[in-house]
Amino acid sequence: MLKPLLECIASMLKRLRSGAARLATEGLRGFCEEHDPGLCLQEATRIEEWGYFEEPRPRFPGFFKKCRCLWTVELPPPILESGVDLFRAIRERRSRREYSSEPLDAKLLSTLLYHAAGVRGWELGWPLRHYPSAGGLQPVEVYVVAWRVESLREGLYHYEPDAQRLCAIREAPSRSLITHIALDQEHVGRAPALLILTAMYSRTASKYGARAYRYIHVDLGAVMQNVYLVAEALGLATVAVGAFYDREVCKLLGIDCRWEIPVLIMPIGKRVEGGFTG
Repeated sequence: MLKPLLECIASMLKRLRSGAARLATEGLRGFCEEHDPGLCLQEATRIEEWGYFEEPRPRFPGFFKKCRCLWTVELPPPILESGVDLFRAIRERRSRREYSSEPLDAKLLSTLLYHAAGVRGWELGWPLRHYPSAGGLQPVEVYVVAWRVESLREGLYHYEPDAQRLCAIREAPSRSLITHIALDQEHVGRAPALLILTAMYSRTASKYGARAYRYIHVDLGAVMQNVYLVAEALGLATVAVGAFYDREVCKLLGIDCRWEIPVLIMPIGKRVEGGFTG
C-alpha cells in the first residue's frame, strides 16, 4: 500500500512547477518531522511571491447545488426586523446546549436560514448572500434535520437559498444515530432541529486551487456567526459542534467528503432560560 502512495507523490512532484513542488515537499516534511498532518496543509497552501499551489482546478459546479427531492417545502417569508440591537446580540451570544421540548416555529427556521445563507439580491448575474465570501463564490451549503418543526414533515432537507425552499432528500435520521455520529454528545439529539453546514470545496477551488481550503473555512465561520446572532435575536438556542464522524455525516447527506466537506452541526431550538451556556 505504501509503494503506490510514494509513486503517486513522486509523480505529482515531477509535474508541478518548482514553486508548487517545494510547497508540497515542505508540507510532507512537516508532517514527517512533527507527525502533524495539519502542517502538511499549512505549508502546501501558503502564498509565496511567485504565487501559490494552483491545483486542483475542478469545474465550477455553479452557485446552487440541486438535489433530487422526495418532496419540497416552500418556507414562510422570513422576519426582516427583530428589534434587537446588533451590539447587544453580539454581547449576549452564547453557546447553548439545552433546548425546549416545544416544536420550532417554521417561520423562525426560515428566518434563520435566510439570514445565515440566503440570497438577498443579485448583481451582474451573481447572487448576493448574507456572508462575505472569497471571490464571491459562496461555498456554504446548509442541510436541515427536522424532527419537531411546526408545519414541516420530519425529514432531512437541503436548503435551496435561491428559492427559499427546502428539498427533502431522505426521511429524518433517528436521534440515536445523530447522537452517535456526534460522538455521543447527547444534547445534539435533543434539539427540535439541526443545521448541518458543509463547504463546497470544488466551488472555491475552481478559482483558487489549493488555497481554497483555507478560504472555505473562513466563509463558513461567517455563516456560523450569522446563525449565532440571528438565534440570539430570535430567542433561540444553538451551539457549533465540530466533533463528529466525518464519513458518517457524508453518508447521511449523500456527499463525497472530498469536494463537499462537512464542517459543523448546529442544533436549533427554543431557549431554556438558565440552561448551560459556554
